[in-house]
Amino acid sequence: MKRTSSMQISILGRCVSSFLYIVREKRLEMNINMYYVLSFCSAWVTLAADGGMRMRGLKDFPSENAEFLYYTPTAEEKAIGIWPLHAGRMIAKPNYQSGPRQIRYYNVHFVLEGQVIYAVNGEQITLTKGDLFCLFPNKTFHYKVDPENPKLRMAWIGFDGEGTGSLLRYIGVTEQQPYLCGAALPDLPGTIRELLHIFRRLIINESQYLQFISFMYGLFSQLAAASEQNKPTVNQLAWIQDSEKFMNLNYAEGITVQEVAKHVGLHRTHFSSMFSEKLGISPLQYLQRLRMRNGANLLTETDLSVTEIALSLGYPDLYSFTRAFRKYYGIAPTQFRNSRSSE
Repeated sequence: MKRTSSMQISILGRCVSSFLYIVREKRLEMNINMYYVLSFCSAWVTLAADGGMRMRGLKDFPSENAEFLYYTPTAEEKAIGIWPLHAGRMIAKPNYQSGPRQIRYYNVHFVLEGQVIYAVNGEQITLTKGDLFCLFPNKTFHYKVDPENPKLRMAWIGFDGEGTGSLLRYIGVTEQQPYLCGAALPDLPGTIRELLHIFRRLIINESQYLQFISFMYGLFSQLAAASEQNKPTVNQLAWIQDSEKFMNLNYAEGITVQEVAKHVGLHRTHFSSMFSEKLGISPLQYLQRLRMRNGANLLTETDLSVTEIALSLGYPDLYSFTRAFRKYYGIAPTQFRNSRSSE
């Protein structure tokens, strides 16, 4: 007997649904029992078609039905810093498990349906629909289907490169906490389907590489935004360290205390008060110290003109830098340079 395809089932479901729609809209008379029977049939064929579409392209394995996709990056692609290696999707069978074992690359798994029990770093956590977890290189892992909820469906993307760790940290995933909970995207299954579709095109056409990387960065950007919304309020130590890093990195861009406060999400007055209390120095003094110490270093270690140094430190002109330098060191920049060169 010839098997009915998922496409045929889907068409049948649409036909039944259309018929019921006409009955409702045109207020046609119909036996109420017949109406309920057709409604049930419509729902059943829709579910059957959905299940068939999910199974399409999957191969049967002892503990899962899965699709495995592999890609070999070129030297030019590796030079970008992040490159995909493989991707796939699966529907678990009741006996499904993986590990304990290790891999040599990063592998991010997205839970699309059901629950998975993930064991790593001496702990065991149950992840559900919308969660994700990452297998880190040379790190022992073990995960399996939850026997109480065996309808597990996942997809994954494996990649490597020196920029991968930073990308994962961007969404809050680290070796110490290699999973992300509660950051469900509005249409994660649809996004993953598109990601895998681009990956399949990448396998047969290398010109799709940048499109794939772009799409992957877009996905991680959404995950970062979602995870940020679910983060608890950061403690004082965390935002003080964050503000220090921000100032150390951007002091030469002419940033203000207001911009630093905005970066850590605090009101300027509260930020300045708490920063001063914890470090014994105000944010303005901290910025001034960074600029002055680096200015002194440039004066003694380089041949840059004083004007070039002023502009390099974020000052609008020579006069502003000279006045600030004299106030800090009690001596003009040119005199400071001459006194150090004569030593």
